[in-house]
Amino acid sequence: MKYKMNTNLKTIFSIKTVTKKCFVIVFVLSLFCSNVLAQKDTNYITQFERPYNIQTNTWLNDFGFYINPPRFSESKEVIKITPNSSLQTGVSLGLKYFTVAFGVQVPRTNGNEGRFGKTNYYDFSFSYYQMWGGGEIYSRSFNGVYRTRGNDTTVSIRPDAKIDDHGLNFFYNFNYKKFSYRSALSMAEFQKKSSGSFLVLCNVGYKSIRADSSLIPNKIDSFKNYGVLTGMNYLRLWRLNFRPGYAYNFCLKGGKWFISPSAFLGLGIASYKINNLKDFETGASFEFDTHAKLSIGKNGHKYFWNLFVTYDGNLNAFGYPNFVAFQSNSIGINAGYRFYKLIPKIKWL
Repeated sequence: MKYKMNTNLKTIFSIKTVTKKCFVIVFVLSLFCSNVLAQKDTNYITQFERPYNIQTNTWLNDFGFYINPPRFSESKEVIKITPNSSLQTGVSLGLKYFTVAFGVQVPRTNGNEGRFGKTNYYDFSFSYYQMWGGGEIYSRSFNGVYRTRGNDTTVSIRPDAKIDDHGLNFFYNFNYKKFSYRSALSMAEFQKKSSGSFLVLCNVGYKSIRADSSLIPNKIDSFKNYGVLTGMNYLRLWRLNFRPGYAYNFCLKGGKWFISPSAFLGLGIASYKINNLKDFETGASFEFDTHAKLSIGKNGHKYFWNLFVTYDGNLNAFGYPNFVAFQSNSIGINAGYRFYKLIPKIKWL
């Protein structure tokens, strides 16, 4: 009966996934066709004379993967998997509407490798932003983590564990004539006057965590405590979610200085596969997603910089009381320089 239920869920999910992916593609294409000739209000938004830029980023990151996260289970059953990565740095190149970015762990910044082990980290993104909306391809990976349980200070190093996060993000700006989300995201447009907008974010992605043995300590690794997550040494989630939200650009001194908060809440569905050392489980999981960002800085015609704080959270339910969660908190600084020409003969860049 259990296998039949999972098969039915998988079939239903597959149909829904194909339908929703087709809907997303048609939706994005229709938005592009309907807005490609639209004009922004130049009293609010203008383009920079220098259309190309190079940026450098440095940030502190606190990333965690939870099995039975806090507030959803007893503290003794909370398992947290954490990469030992604190300081990251990266560089990005802005090519008018395109941006390419790459980031890595700053060498020798792992905290106390003797206790927490070593993590190798990278991230990559390629984005295309217009005034009405845009999209981003992203990929990041953590190799090597450490495990903690509830309030216990005992740490278990797991060099065999790896966390991957890959996907596509899309957004649509409902007030694109007066509000530039592109200015808030990549500082590639100039917002002259304060304005805000409702937005919709859509994500199609893949998250996974894998290890050579169970991620749960043997003493508490039971079906009573963890249900379908018992003995888990591999989890894969194919995800689709929608996150409506609101963003605002507070502009000072004609837009040279800005404060840009944004917040999004949404729901989604994920196809999961869970492996233990003896068997595997497949099915569908409901997902709750949150994203928030605050950016403060100066957006000049030649030089620009900003300080930012971000939070991302994904909670997946496998039937009460079994949940997993991915959470990420970041604080950092970004600075860049604009220039006129990159490759003069390639005019479309």
